[in-house]
Amino acid sequence: MSHDLTSLKIATLVAAGFEQDHFLDAQKFFHQAGATITTVSAGADKVPETGKAVKPLATIAVDSADETGFDALFLPGGKASADNLSRNPAAIEFVRSFSAASKPIGAIADAAKVLVAADGIAGLRVAADPALRGAIENAGGVWIEKPVAYDRYLVTAAHIQAIEPFCDAFAKICTEHKGGSGSSLHTD
Repeated sequence: MSHDLTSLKIATLVAAGFEQDHFLDAQKFFHQAGATITTVSAGADKVPETGKAVKPLATIAVDSADETGFDALFLPGGKASADNLSRNPAAIEFVRSFSAASKPIGAIADAAKVLVAADGIAGLRVAADPALRGAIENAGGVWIEKPVAYDRYLVTAAHIQAIEPFCDAFAKICTEHKGGSGSSLHTD
């Protein structure tokens, strides 16, 4: 499915140990749809520069990042990255600001742990690694056993094999947010 994300500014939040395949596949999709991509780093390893995806236009430190400059947030997976971001107060505050503003947030696999730490899933359906089910439910979220879940402004994927439907659902929510429809989408 073709999406027009022209003029959409997406922040991609990463820390050491992020899953490069999640990052690259989603970045390629977002770029081809016309989005502007900025990598927000919380002490991450070097962001990959390969032929598989377009190099982000900028990389900024999470300590100096401001949610108001972005339309959406993307969190690639990776257990180490999720652990690092979950313990980083600036990263947690950055994620909370998107959640509080009901701006589109997309997270893959382990990245749901960051949403839990940021109190960003209460009342929302979440697809994530089954190991996170207890944490999601304890935080007030609803863990669902599906490859992709989308609920209001949140899109989550349980694993990288769901990257295409994840990107499609995230683009739909970003487009609706950009258009101001405010609809409440969900997988059930």
